[in-house]
Amino acid sequence: MLSFQKFKEHAKRILSIPSHAETGNEELARYLQSMMHDYGFKTHLQPVNHSVDGLSKRQSNIIGFTSDHLVDRTTRRGVLFINPIDVTTGNLPHLWTVTQGNPQAPVLDDFGIVGAGAVQGKLDFLCRVFAAVDLVDKRHKSPLYLVGACASHYGMMGSRFLIESLAVNPKEVYSFAPTGLRAVKQAPGQVSFTIDLEAAIKERDSRGYNRSINITAYGLSVDFATPENAINAFDLLMDLMLEAAERGFDFQWSALEAKGASGTHPDLARAQISLTAFQFEDFKQFLKQKIGGDEVSRFFRVDFLGISEGGTRFIPGEMIEVILELEYEWKKFIDELNRVPNRAFQPPLNVGSLTRVRMKSSGKLAVSFELRFLPDHPAAQVEEIWRQTLKRVASKYSTFHFSLLRDYLVQGVLSEGSLETVNSNYLSDAGWFHKSKFPVTVQGVGSVQSLPKGPNESISWSELEKGIEVYRELMTTLSKG
Repeated sequence: MLSFQKFKEHAKRILSIPSHAETGNEELARYLQSMMHDYGFKTHLQPVNHSVDGLSKRQSNIIGFTSDHLVDRTTRRGVLFINPIDVTTGNLPHLWTVTQGNPQAPVLDDFGIVGAGAVQGKLDFLCRVFAAVDLVDKRHKSPLYLVGACASHYGMMGSRFLIESLAVNPKEVYSFAPTGLRAVKQAPGQVSFTIDLEAAIKERDSRGYNRSINITAYGLSVDFATPENAINAFDLLMDLMLEAAERGFDFQWSALEAKGASGTHPDLARAQISLTAFQFEDFKQFLKQKIGGDEVSRFFRVDFLGISEGGTRFIPGEMIEVILELEYEWKKFIDELNRVPNRAFQPPLNVGSLTRVRMKSSGKLAVSFELRFLPDHPAAQVEEIWRQTLKRVASKYSTFHFSLLRDYLVQGVLSEGSLETVNSNYLSDAGWFHKSKFPVTVQGVGSVQSLPKGPNESISWSELEKGIEVYRELMTTLSKG
């Protein structure tokens, strides 16, 4: 049995290795492979090839085996424990106050550990490894497979790749979500859509609007499972700009963007606008009045860019109207889904948001929407309703071209054999395994109340020690069957 002090050393190292979309998870996967090899596991590093824009090519699943790793593709055998080992940290590192603005600089004390991935799955995977060590190479009827999967924030890509490859073919699966170690049988789904919105008629340059201002709004990015804790930066920004328009200010949009991680509300939104000279001072006073107070100023930053000497090409004003209407329809769509809450989940609601706005040119923007939906809503139905909604909006704006792309879809799990416990409204890969007819249970250390994907993500040592004990007992029982 390994010492818990050794667990703490590995925990600090694992949380310090970046494994997000931009860097990939290859460095972490290799570290975990070396660690597991040292503890007697047979291991395999499975590269996951893809062609997704914005996602590093350095993606791999790490697979550990407690016994013979030959897999019979025709007969299901053994039990799979699978965790995401990629993380998301939001767009505002300075909110990580405990780690001095660096999410990958974990802080340990006598109580627990703070760092990116503490609750998102990295340390639960370590608990499972420590629990399985005593079973390595022992004679047991049912082998155990421990997998750290990549790209969970892109439709559980690593898990789906593992299933399709048949690198393991278990008779039972234990997926991960921070459930406080409760075993649950149902799980939500998630879908992401991106709409490319392009103007058929390009906006001409305008020389009259020559005073430019950057306005940035800051929010709080946390997982959809705790919507009451989120602060939506895009809504903050647009509420301010709509009030400015209502006050009679005439401005043009030079740029617009919003950023949010998968399964979270956007925590950063930015607009560049241009005004005429005679409005400039009045607009400065408006900003001072609206966002100058101590309680509001921390959510905004304003940069005055000076006088523009040449003409500027602007985003067509009607395009902003389209984006706002799409967001309105998205929220209304979610409200309709929530007319009958599902009390088997906590929270009992479908939750989603406009998550990203990316400007491709002054006449073309890409707008992304995501939805965490409960499994009593079939994925095909959710998609069809949204496609029809987009079609209705597009019919009102003949000067724009709309193109809808489904980025990814993870179906939820609606199990008849649900346990007598409340299911977590946190996304897992259970849907993919359920679709492939694998019996699946969702279980994990930590809680969504620790705000996974948010700043200062943390977990206590006592929770992690309990996790090792619970998994050790569970694995011992399963290995005999």
